[in-house]
Formats: sequence, structure tokens, C-alpha cells
Amino acid sequence: MAAAYSALTSVLVTIDKLLRSNEIHKQQLESLYVMFDTLQKSLIGKCDGGEPIISKDLQVRIKDVALDAEDEVESLIIDLDDDDDECCHAKLDKVSQKVIQVTDSVNEELIIKQKINNNCPEADENNVSPRLDDSIRENVMEGYTKERENMVERLTKSSGANKLQVVSVVGMAGIAERVQQGLKGEKYLIVVDDIWSQNTWDRISHWFPDCGNRSRILLTSRDNKVGEYAATNPKDGLVLMRPLTQDESRCLFYHKAFGKNYSIRGSDIDEFEKVGEEVITNCKGLPLMITAVAGILSSKSKLDEWIKVAQNVSSLVNDDAYKQCFNVVALSYNDLPPLMKACFLHFGVFPKAHVISVKKLIRLWIAEGLVNLKGVEEFEQVAARVLHDLIGKSLVIIDKRSLNGQIKTCRIHDLFHDFCSKEAESENLLYVVGSDSTNVSQLPTNFRQCCRWMSVQSELDDPYSSQYTPIEIRSLYGYHKYLKTRLFHFKLVRVLDLEKYKISRLSKITEDLVCLRYLSVMTYDTFVDLPVTNLWNLQTLILVKNDFYLHEVFTFPKEIWQMSQLRHLYAKGISLSSPGDKVLGNLQSVSGLSPSCCTKEIFEGIKKVKKLTIRGNEEEYPTDLKWIDNLKHLQDLESLSIAIQYLFTMDTTRFFSLTSPDSFPQKLKKLKLSDTCLPWEYMSIISKLPELEVLQLKREAFLDNEWKATDQIVFQKLRFLLLAGLRLVKWTTTAGSHDHFPSLERIIITDCHFLEEIPQIFADSKTLELIELHKCDPSLVAFAEKIQEKHEDWGRNKLKVTAFNSVVMFSSLFFPFHYYDLLHLMSRHLFRNNLSTSTSVVRGMVQFSLEETGDFQLINHIRSSLSSLYRIVVFA
Repeated sequence: MAAAYSALTSVLVTIDKLLRSNEIHKQQLESLYVMFDTLQKSLIGKCDGGEPIISKDLQVRIKDVALDAEDEVESLIIDLDDDDDECCHAKLDKVSQKVIQVTDSVNEELIIKQKINNNCPEADENNVSPRLDDSIRENVMEGYTKERENMVERLTKSSGANKLQVVSVVGMAGIAERVQQGLKGEKYLIVVDDIWSQNTWDRISHWFPDCGNRSRILLTSRDNKVGEYAATNPKDGLVLMRPLTQDESRCLFYHKAFGKNYSIRGSDIDEFEKVGEEVITNCKGLPLMITAVAGILSSKSKLDEWIKVAQNVSSLVNDDAYKQCFNVVALSYNDLPPLMKACFLHFGVFPKAHVISVKKLIRLWIAEGLVNLKGVEEFEQVAARVLHDLIGKSLVIIDKRSLNGQIKTCRIHDLFHDFCSKEAESENLLYVVGSDSTNVSQLPTNFRQCCRWMSVQSELDDPYSSQYTPIEIRSLYGYHKYLKTRLFHFKLVRVLDLEKYKISRLSKITEDLVCLRYLSVMTYDTFVDLPVTNLWNLQTLILVKNDFYLHEVFTFPKEIWQMSQLRHLYAKGISLSSPGDKVLGNLQSVSGLSPSCCTKEIFEGIKKVKKLTIRGNEEEYPTDLKWIDNLKHLQDLESLSIAIQYLFTMDTTRFFSLTSPDSFPQKLKKLKLSDTCLPWEYMSIISKLPELEVLQLKREAFLDNEWKATDQIVFQKLRFLLLAGLRLVKWTTTAGSHDHFPSLERIIITDCHFLEEIPQIFADSKTLELIELHKCDPSLVAFAEKIQEKHEDWGRNKLKVTAFNSVVMFSSLFFPFHYYDLLHLMSRHLFRNNLSTSTSVVRGMVQFSLEETGDFQLINHIRSSLSSLYRIVVFA
């Protein structure tokens, strides 16, 4: 059903776009839209037994006619200027006749099914599941208390503690996620998940050097022999994972199905628990199976639905563990609405274990036509809701969150990935060029006919025949750097995700791609020679430069202002011409805009943008420091980042001047400043932004070494504050009970090596939940812990303090600082000659060991010198 539903969604999106942009053949297109919309609604219904109301054979017919119709409509778009009206009219008539025939077949089948199922039971309001919490619940290491303690013991207290230790965890699939959650915050850990063979371990074990620093590797495998082979000490370094006991299974099941507080329920709880006990028993202690089934039941509100799921689970008990889990994934998948099925199967285009950017995933779903608008929501909102629901059903794993709690990256379990790949291939949606080199002649015939997505994850060899016909594809995902574009016919392509594939001239592959919606590619060009007049359907454009280039600006032709469908534009640097009277009304985000383009005229041309990153070298910034005031023309802007990519500057340099909070859009929720060289006095202006929730200050965002928050500084809605790599030595507030941060929830401080205290007012905060410190002075850690103790004394146990890699002076731990600081100190003869033997440069940061140098007065020199350093030109 997923393939049929996604095909219908896609053709509806395509017709809708054509109707919005063109008046030609409007009546025929509107008629097609109504028929396809009716067909899509018919796919949602189910019979009493739970099977789809439309048979599989008819679903295939629906899918085929939708795909054929979309091809015809998009071909019509391409040939719109060449064909006469009569010819186009005839083509659309032919498509309409095919749709009418399928619609008649659907109606006939529905009449038959309705006669058979004319007594469908109504929902019983008393048969409601006692589920209290619909929110996404994080994975926990439920039931494995002893095993967790065992792992911690081996990881932290084993003999030969300074040497690299490998601890093997052997058992069922799906353990790693719970291990990672359970051990988060321990000293040092690398998790290598699901190693299947000794050869695989041999190929990767050399990646992890033994530096004698108490490093630990936690390896999981389903094979005892592999675990014993990899473990440093097989006797003490092997943790055997057992199936969960009935009680442990019950805790995990109800935690997922009902939420944490499931002990108090209504009168029907006994009936639901009886069914739950049957499910728990049939899952046989397999955590992945328990989690998957509980994910299904968490969205079921009726007792008979629980009974049906329980019956399906009981039929799987005779299969081996992997097949059981695989079939449980199938149960979860079959329980999804059609829209979510198609989006879930799309995960198969990514390589296994791939960490996926949520922004990218959502943009691809939109480009593929997997989501359609119903009502006033934006495409991005609909897609985000689908992802949220998939996470809630334990089918997708959250990998990383942003500072304000938004999901940044996600992934799926290997078992789920296997299912997505196989199911998508069986529905003729996906073909994957796998780990071995594949010859074009080996591709199956049905792929050439109607497969929609192709994911190239290994080299695809040239065909031997000179008569070779290029593969017609709709979406190409290239995860292998050697990709021969001449093997493909791109006429109707809508997605080209080729970030690893280097292209010398973009026009070679993008000419006449009227249907292209998503383009991500690595290019050597700096002048973008895209045939933008033809790319009027393009929604997302991402141009990646080779890492060799520190900062390159892409110059776009004036025709880019005609790309009315463009929603997202990304490059390291972007130079735009004057828009005239053109407006890109659908543009949501721009990343990399050159400061030289921050004019009133250009901002009015992108006035609907919600997220903007301004990035450039110091010479790109206007001499008129009031350019920042032009931002007020972006009334819908919610997220702003300003970064200076400079090579040389002095402390006195200013890149913009702030005189009023009105310089910024008043809807601004997130502000990120990097190397902007501002005075701390500007904080009184920034603090007056009425909707600001997230503030990130990085490196030389503010130059002086003291931030004193006066009474005029009040961040009313600020919830998250990040200070990273600042020269800050003192951070104080005015005396009294004035609360400068009444809504603050999280403070993250990283690489602020000279800061020893934070304002005492945080001891009285009623909202603060977390102080997170990375590579900070131990004095700061101790001060934060005292604030936590004061919270506890007042009976507020919400605040947590976490510290990672504290910079302990006069020890063997590294003390890092910028390379230009090292040069400055060397010029003042503050280093002895033997220091060079114990220093290293890592990404522009100098690391040295005070224990090795014995230069115990050095730190005082650094403390007294760094606050007044001038920047020096450095290539590190």
C-alpha cells in the first residue's frame, strides 16, 4: 500500500503545483486531481479483519496509473512550449481514461466489500486504553541492572587500567542504544555495535590507538566467538546478555506502552494487563521485540485492538530471534497509516547505520512528494509531525538534539533498515547498489521500468555494450564518490543527492531538468552556471566545496530570482544580484549569505525567510557599520547566525554597530554570533529582543574579558545559553536580587579556560535545570557544584551539573589555546626551548602538557597575557 499511496501523494503534489503556476489545461488537471484524491482516500479504509479494503492487485494498478499519469504530466511541463494545445489536450485525455478505468474497478470492489462488511462495529468508548502519556519516551536500559553494573565495572576498574580495554557484549540485536543511554557520562567509551565476524573486527580494530589514557571500547555482537576474539580479556571482558525476565520484560513493556506512571488506572486496567501479559510472554524477553510491540500498542485506544496485536505476536513464537524481530517490525510497519509507511520506507535510501540530518530528511520527503498539504500547514510542519510519530512508535531513534531540544539527527536500527530496504525493493520503490561493485547489466529489468529511488553505495561499472540505454531514474542518491552520471537519463529526475560526487560544471547534468526539486552536489565552480530558467521546480539547492577551500563565495546569476519554488539555499558563501521587483516568496532558509549582500533591496527579495546565516571574510563586510539595521526588513526571521571568516584582524575591528534592538527582527528566537568582535555593552541591546530563546556566543563573539550584566540586561524569554571559546575571565552581575535570566533552563560553557565563576544569581534561579561544562577550569566546576548544593538546600533538586574534560592545571591533561596565542607568547619569550617537544597543533589549537615541560609558571603568563592579545595571521 505504501507505494500506491506515495504515488498518489506525489502525483497530487505535481498537479497542484502545475495548477498554481499555469492556467493551461486547468479544467482537465482539476478533474485529474479530484479523481486521484478520491482514490487516495479509498486506500485508507480497512475491513473488519484489518486487511486493506482495496486488494493488493488493485493497489498495484492504482500505483501504476498514478506513476504513468505523473510522468505524462511532468513530460507535459517539459514540452509545454513545444506542443500545441490540441496535442497536450489529447495526452491528458488519455491519462484521464486510464484513471477512470481504475476508479471504476475500485468502486466495484468497494461495493462488494461493503456488502460483506455492512455491520462494522462502532468504537466502544468504554474500551479505551489507559494510556496517559503520548509524548516520545526515551530509551532506557530497562531490566539490565546487573549487566549495566557489570559493564561499568569492567570499563572503569579492570586490571591494566591505563591500557586500551575491549569489553564485549554478546546477545540480541538492539542492545547498543540502551547501553549508550545507560553509560552516558562515564569517563571514556566507544560503542562498536553489532560486529558479525572476526574479520570485520580485524578491519577496524586498528582505528583505535592505545594511548595509555584509560580508553575503553564496548563491542556488541550476536556471536560469542566474535566477542571472545575481540575482548582484551575474554574471561573478565565478556558480558553475556540474557533475555529479560518476565518482571523485567513487564517493566520495559509498560514503560513503553503506558508511560512511567502506569500503576494507577481506571476500571478497565485489568483487561488491558491480561492482554499485555500475553504479549510479554510471547516476546520471550527480547528487548527489541518488546519495544516494537509496545510501540504499536502505545497508539491503540481500544481493547479489541490490543487483542488483535496479541494474536499476531503469538503466531511468531516458533521463529528464530532475528526472524521474530523482523516480523515484529513488519507488524509495526503494517500498523502505520499509508503516509507514514512511505516515509519510513524512504530510510532505505541511506546506508546502514547512517546518521541522518533531520533537516535534510524532511526536505527530501517534500521533494519526493511523500507529504502533501491539507489545510494551512507548511510542508515542513507536516513532515516534522510524521517523523515525530515514527519516533514515538520506536521505529526511528533520536541521535542528537539541538540546544533548544529540537531533533538534529536521527537514525534507524539495522534490523529496521533491513526491513525498509527489502520492503521498498519488493514494492519496486528502491534499488540499492550495495557494498560490491555492480555492473549496469546486472540491474533487474523491473528497476528500469518503474523503480523510483536509486541509492548508489558502491561503484557502478560502465556497461560493455555501446548500445546501452541510460537508466531512467526519478531520484538518485550517491553515497559513493565514483559515480558515472552518463549511466543515467535525468529527464524526469526530481532528486539528485550527490554531495560526495565532484562536478566541474553544474550545467553538464542539470540542463533541462524542469522536474528537479532537490539538488545537493560538490562543485569546483564559483560562478554558478545553473540553467536556472529551467529549474523553476527546484526547492532545495545545496552547493558544497572541497574542504581544501577555507571560504569560497558562489556568485549566482540574476535568473535565480525566477526560481519561485526555492525553499532552501545553502553554500559556504552566496553572492546575489539585485532582485529588482522579484520576491522569492517560498524561501524558508538561506545559509552562507555574503555580508556584501545584506542590503535592504536583497532582504526585501527574501522577506519570507525564517532562518538566515550570514558568513564572510572581513573584507566582505560593508564599511557602513549600520548595515545590520537592514535585518528589520526580514519580519518573519526566527533564527539568525552571523560569522566572520577572517584571517587577520585587530581587537579594535568592528563589523557592525548596534544602537537599538529594532535592528533585529522582533520575531527572532535564536541568535548565534561567531568571531564578531563585539563589546559586551551590546548585551543590553540584545537582551531586549522580546522572543529570544537561544543565544550562542562562539570564539571572539565578544572581545573583552569581563561581562558585567547591569540592571538594564534582562533576557525575558531566554531558555538556552551557550558560551564557547570566549576569552571571558569574569562574569558578574550587579548586586541585589535582580533576575537577569528569569526563564533560563540550560547553560553550556565550553573551552572558556579562564572563567572561574558564574553569577551567584543562578543559585536563586527557579527555572535552571542544567549547567554543562566542557574543558573548563576546575574552579568553575566547583563553583557550579556549590550552586547545585544551594538548590538542594532549598529543596529544589531539578538542577544538574555535568563536567567533561576539565582543564586541570599542573597535570598531564592537555591545556589548549589558539595557535596565534602561542606565537604571541613566544614573541614575548615566555616559553623555554624544551616546550616544543611537548606541543602539538590540532585544528588550529595548541596542546601541551605541563607535566612534560615542568614550566609551572607558564600558566600565570598565559592568564595575564591572553586577555589583551592581538590576532596574528596564522595558517595551521
